[in-house]
Amino acid sequence: MNKKILLLCKDNSALSIMAEAVLNKYLKEVSASSAAVKKTKAIKPTVISALVKDASWDDEYHSKAVLTMLEIEFDLVIALDSVSSKAIPEFSDNTIVIEIEYEDPNYDSPSQMERFIKTLKMELIPITRDILEL
Repeated sequence: MNKKILLLCKDNSALSIMAEAVLNKYLKEVSASSAAVKKTKAIKPTVISALVKDASWDDEYHSKAVLTMLEIEFDLVIALDSVSSKAIPEFSDNTIVIEIEYEDPNYDSPSQMERFIKTLKMELIPITRDILEL
């Protein structure tokens, strides 16, 4: 059974969507979702383009609020920015909650987007494996 992960950021338009896509593509033992702790926004087109280039985009990805996901039993919740770190809602006692704050890349720069996806692969994947003992 796949471990369930929730990735949080302030508006679910870029950072957490990218993390969701990377974990779902490169960690087959997990089922990652993402959400906003504040107002949701449309996914940035440059994020979609970068994830398509990485072959990790899925048309099922969409922006959503964390309040719609509180009934799901997640194994791990990761706050990815300072806003979400301060606004993590209560989850089950069995849920591990951590904070890994990333600085937003320049979403208008394809090379910065590619570097950021590489950063997620090099940092987020090993951290997730370690915490969930995969």
